[in-house]
Amino acid sequence: MSDTRLAEELGRIGLFQALPATALARLAEGARRIAPADGAPLFGQGDPPDAVYGVLEGRGRVRVGAPDNAAKRLMVEVFRAGDIFGEIGVLDGAPRSADAVVIGEVKLARIPATAFLETAESEPALGLALARLLSSRLRRTFGLLQDATFAPLEVRLARQVMYLLKADSVKTDKGIRLAARFRQGDLADLLGATTRSIISILNAWRASNLVSYDTEKAFLFVLDEAGLAAVAAGPRDGT
Repeated sequence: MSDTRLAEELGRIGLFQALPATALARLAEGARRIAPADGAPLFGQGDPPDAVYGVLEGRGRVRVGAPDNAAKRLMVEVFRAGDIFGEIGVLDGAPRSADAVVIGEVKLARIPATAFLETAESEPALGLALARLLSSRLRRTFGLLQDATFAPLEVRLARQVMYLLKADSVKTDKGIRLAARFRQGDLADLLGATTRSIISILNAWRASNLVSYDTEKAFLFVLDEAGLAAVAAGPRDGT
């Protein structure tokens, strides 16, 4: 693949859309296109931050999270086409704070840390786009922390599902489906909860016709978006 084509692909990633062609070409010159296998690790917690990754295309996702000593996981975020990840360690130079694993079929651009930093230093548009991206992610992190402190697990799960629904979903004859596959254990990892507690909530939602869940394919369908949004809003005072 030519550098020109890779530069064009990088230009479709949200963070890089405001960059001039010369800057995109500079990023592409040092970058390489990769297509890791399903389940392949891209980096692990504690690894050196040697690259930023951009998701170019594919039906798969990249899941970023952190393990603990009891073999549980906390899923931090799910990235899809048009997203970047791995920028935090590259910006501050500290070891990776989480693991990144490929789920399904996905094609990525691996941009070396030096090329990314040199472009950020020379292109104000990239610096501003980075500030906006990090601000957005910080707001989401604060919201998750606030929910973990104050909101019941059912409300937290509903908010996560609504977030994922708006970010990446598919309309089907069964309802609106989350585009990515989420096992019940994955949903538990998103919230730092037990799989048993998530199964219990999903069973209650199915009984209320809010959702349906394909256990075999790990697809979650939202049948009543307004009803689920009401759950996400939380209980009213006095109820």
